[in-house]
Amino acid sequence: MPEVSCTVSSCKYWEQKNLCNASHIIIQSDEAGGFAPTSKIDQLTETPASSKDETCCQTFKNEQG
Repeated sequence: MPEVSCTVSSCKYWEQKNLCNASHIIIQSDEAGGFAPTSKIDQLTETPASSKDETCCQTFKNEQG
């Protein structure tokens, strides 16, 4: 798994030097909003975005270019 950076120090998966130690990462577009913390991954739908400004993912890169 690649190294994942995270600045949310109040998260249980946060580690020193702003690293995330979660075994599974879920990222959605801003338009989709949040989802219940009890949601299962197979209950989530695709959430397309055209730029990183439409997500909270700073490493987002549009697959179209």
